[in-house]
Amino acid sequence: MPIIVNASLMKEAKQFKNQFLTEMFGPIIQTAENNSPLLTSVVPLESNILGVGYGAKMTAGAVIDELAVRIYVRTKLPGRLIPQGNAIPPTVTNPSTGRELPTDVIPVGDLTALWPRPVSCGVSIGHKAVTAGTLGCLVRSNDPQTRDHYILSNNHVLANSSPLASGTVPPGGDEILEPGPLDGGEPHPPIAELTDWEPINFSGINVMDAAIARVFKVDDVFPNILVIGSVAAGVSPPKLYQSVRKHGRTTLHTVGVIMDLSANIKVRYGNNLVTFDNQLGIVGAGGTFSSGGDSGSLIVDGVTRKPVALLFAGGGGMTFASPINPILKRFNVKIM
Repeated sequence: MPIIVNASLMKEAKQFKNQFLTEMFGPIIQTAENNSPLLTSVVPLESNILGVGYGAKMTAGAVIDELAVRIYVRTKLPGRLIPQGNAIPPTVTNPSTGRELPTDVIPVGDLTALWPRPVSCGVSIGHKAVTAGTLGCLVRSNDPQTRDHYILSNNHVLANSSPLASGTVPPGGDEILEPGPLDGGEPHPPIAELTDWEPINFSGINVMDAAIARVFKVDDVFPNILVIGSVAAGVSPPKLYQSVRKHGRTTLHTVGVIMDLSANIKVRYGNNLVTFDNQLGIVGAGGTFSSGGDSGSLIVDGVTRKPVALLFAGGGGMTFASPINPILKRFNVKIM
């Protein structure tokens, strides 16, 4: 169907956008200039929805020859993680004409002007060969000769679950994408290069799943974590029943409670079950604390915002994380 921009089409676009916003958030406020919906008046700041449009529909990367109400979101959440009443409807009906159009949910990360940099911590990131994880935090080398800045996340996020030590493989400068490949990282230049990682021991005991990647431009990454803000200096030793927080790629900002201080667990990596010892077990406070894609999130104390652990696994309502102090010592870095 040929699409021609004209006054009638733009009027219909406004009607569909207004109807969608009304269904999701209630009555809207119109701007005086062009009678367009004012997003800031109805969409909460913390909402996963960043925008609404009207245009081409895409399925599996291909443009479908039909119109759609386009919904721009930070991340495309699994249905089970969407709070009741917040699900985006599959269709929107124009109240003026009765015409029905499908919706098209499009993940775009956190939109920024002109260039997707700088970014805050707690956003989608990943090795070019993985799907997506989370940028935990910005760290700086303690070596006075370098003072380089790195992204800290998991081995399975930045190093593709490498079982080999960084010194045993040729330096390839593997690219780290932001957002991660699953969230459309390919069109943007890499934000960092894989530098060092703790190998995943598939037959022995592991104490961490961690890696660092040198950022190409230090100004590309803000040291603050989305929603949470700046990380406090020092490290908070984990305590039983301690309240903690994180911001991850999938479940965004969540609060939890430490319920296990020394878990010995088997975690699935592809077809392998990998053993980890002395890990923290965390449950969500009133909801899910983490889900797939949140791996690599920095977990901080709920009140002081001092770093506590690095999230790497979960299932059945439990999240598991490695205490942060051994990780910082392993890489000889300091959280910014």
